[in-house]
Amino acid sequence: MQGDALVINVHNSLDVPTSIHTHGLFNNGTNYYDGPDMVTQCGIPPGENFTYVFETKDQFGTFWVHGHTRHQEADGFHTPLIIHSRKQPVIDYDEELTMTFEDWYTTEFYVRQEYIESLEDARTLVPNYPRALINGYDGNNTAPITFVPKRRYRLRIICMSVNNWFKFRIPGHKMTIIEADGVESMPLEVDGLSMGPGQRYSVIVTAHKSDEFNYLYNVTSYSPVLLRDAGFKPLVYTGLVKYRDGAPVKTIPAPSDEHLVWPEETAMQVADKQTRLPADRRIELTVNKFIDKHHVLLNALSSSLYKPVLVPTLYTALSMGELAKNSSVYGPQTNAYILKHLEVVEIVINNPIGDDHTFHFHGHNVQVIETGPYGNSSTDNRKPVAHQQSELWPMWRDTVQVRAYGFIRVRFRADNPGVWFLHCHLAIHMYNGLAVVFVEAPNVLQQRQSVPEAMVEMCKRQGILTQGNGAGNQGFDLSGLPPAIYLPS
Repeated sequence: MQGDALVINVHNSLDVPTSIHTHGLFNNGTNYYDGPDMVTQCGIPPGENFTYVFETKDQFGTFWVHGHTRHQEADGFHTPLIIHSRKQPVIDYDEELTMTFEDWYTTEFYVRQEYIESLEDARTLVPNYPRALINGYDGNNTAPITFVPKRRYRLRIICMSVNNWFKFRIPGHKMTIIEADGVESMPLEVDGLSMGPGQRYSVIVTAHKSDEFNYLYNVTSYSPVLLRDAGFKPLVYTGLVKYRDGAPVKTIPAPSDEHLVWPEETAMQVADKQTRLPADRRIELTVNKFIDKHHVLLNALSSSLYKPVLVPTLYTALSMGELAKNSSVYGPQTNAYILKHLEVVEIVINNPIGDDHTFHFHGHNVQVIETGPYGNSSTDNRKPVAHQQSELWPMWRDTVQVRAYGFIRVRFRADNPGVWFLHCHLAIHMYNGLAVVFVEAPNVLQQRQSVPEAMVEMCKRQGILTQGNGAGNQGFDLSGLPPAIYLPS
């Protein structure tokens, strides 16, 4: 419930470290519980327990919990997290249901990656295409959704995938969006949802007045990246919307996707009617891609690939005094940006390549201000991204889509001192370095927060340094860090 403290005890039964991230919670005042390994904590060692305490404060809505060490979220380490509101919803409803979508591989993420990197030529790789799980079951094996005539349902839809996008429709039924990523929206009627990894929606669906027929819902799992691979085909599933046992299924003709209404992030408006924040500062990031000599893909949101350093970046921010305000002390591998307390930051993410992305902001929701074309889409025979400005009350969310050959412009207020990850939520892209770190108000952070001793000791038991710059040294001496990997300009 909104305002409650959520206590999660993690016992690590794996043979490698682990950690968890409550995707969408701000962790305001408890940055050390945010979860990403070597950003805000050391992983929980094998065989050990650790207890997280998450203060929900004013947040409510549809979230999820997932691993944030060694990309364990790609191997099934995730679950929904629903925080109920203490106030009336945007639209009243009779009952709620939660649906989850995920892609599923037959081998662990790190096993796949180590195999790819062992190849002399990655082009010889035999592709390993994923299956799709709906509510944890393979495709069409999912249990029916049960509707009672005339009742109004809230469907909470969570895309827990690590590579694939999902489209969801219930032909013969309209959906009205009332929430995205834990933020209430003005009601927006759509025909279906198109969701990238990490995104969530709540929609209201009103059941028909009669139980004469049952219906089918449609789920399509696809990868905008793999669609260019002739061997990969979108996975299309159907599931039963049951009004009555034994009722015939009414088939609804399906128009093509371009004739249906899908949610555009700029078309949604926030329910509390907050207008655009005036920007104090602009940071422009561009997605870069490089194929190395072994034909392995590398990604960056800056000139260098994000790679973990030797000290958790939060611990550096807390231990370096005034030098914490200088991005150099964190190491070039972190792609660190220093933010001033309470400034309004405008982030522009440009994507001049042929891959779609979802980017997740830790510690913040962001206002979606504008999307549009960037780069030359004709090189891939792609339809150009439409240029769209936000409405009067821009939508806030924590995970945004950035289309191939497109850009997005977002804003947020730096009102949550801490070290916050911004990364692509496609596991392969994040693994390949598509991330930056925001070090927000380090001077205020040092006054307000200190890492619990249990977390410091957890690092020491693993031989991980807990003070100093990114290399564990003083000042700007970064000796001992592996060299940063810079992409060709």
